[in-house]
Amino acid sequence: MPLAFVRHAPTSLLALALVLPAPGMAQVKASEPASISQTVDGTTITVEYSRPRVRGRDSIFGGEVKWDEVWTPGANWATTLEVGKDVKLNGHPLAKGKYSLWMVVRPEIWTMVLDPRARLFHTRHPDSTPEQLRFDVTPEAGPFTEVLAFSFPEIRLGGTTLVMQWGTVRVPLRIDVPPSYRLELTSAEVSPFLGVWEMHWRNPNWGDTTAVIAFALTHRDGALHGEWLKEPWPEAEPFVLIPTRDRWFRLGLMEQGELYEIMEDMTFEFGPAGGRAKSFEMRGDKDDVVAAGKRGR
Repeated sequence: MPLAFVRHAPTSLLALALVLPAPGMAQVKASEPASISQTVDGTTITVEYSRPRVRGRDSIFGGEVKWDEVWTPGANWATTLEVGKDVKLNGHPLAKGKYSLWMVVRPEIWTMVLDPRARLFHTRHPDSTPEQLRFDVTPEAGPFTEVLAFSFPEIRLGGTTLVMQWGTVRVPLRIDVPPSYRLELTSAEVSPFLGVWEMHWRNPNWGDTTAVIAFALTHRDGALHGEWLKEPWPEAEPFVLIPTRDRWFRLGLMEQGELYEIMEDMTFEFGPAGGRAKSFEMRGDKDDVVAAGKRGR
């Protein structure tokens, strides 16, 4: 802009120039938008929300957020929760979809509300409808959090925990996802594979090819459990065999009676079953045979 024009520009134009943001200038908000996602066994869970700050206020819940108030845990547009498949939220079925998330806050027990109308402004509290999911939650005391935050602090094979934290309050939500595998097998299905097996490595990169490693397969708690009678590697853990197709199984690792990992690079292929399988091959992630075995004596 020429200097002469600036000298003689109307006061209103100069004021407008000072107020309007310069091209490309970021728009800083009091509650910045955020999102967080977690995928568990093929199910993606996403939270989109804005993040208000405490900003020195003495009391958030019972003060800034009044008791019995319907509140979205965030600001601006309602916080949303989206699940890629049907899940369970604190044991309650929740169908695949995107929901606005609300909480009715009280001194002890809160009510969680998920409404299928996802695009709602935070002051437009939803009326009660049969399509909503409602259940009680118990808030917990937690370390002070200046900016409202959602997180997934715990992940397990069958789900995760979603936590909302603000001020000194945290609200955990247990999410269970549908498994992509089948763990439970009938007695007839496991019968051909039960017993003691002897295995040796074929690939020297996996272990000593001259050593014989024994394990036993048993049927309990509805699953095909394996226990190493001689460890193939230090601190080898009990396992389960998870069916993928006829006579093919993936190896799953167990800890304190719970399945916590499925080994994608360890697949057991048992020989002709008929009434009783007699041999097997263990394949790696490139479908190469890394070990083989037969029934023990």
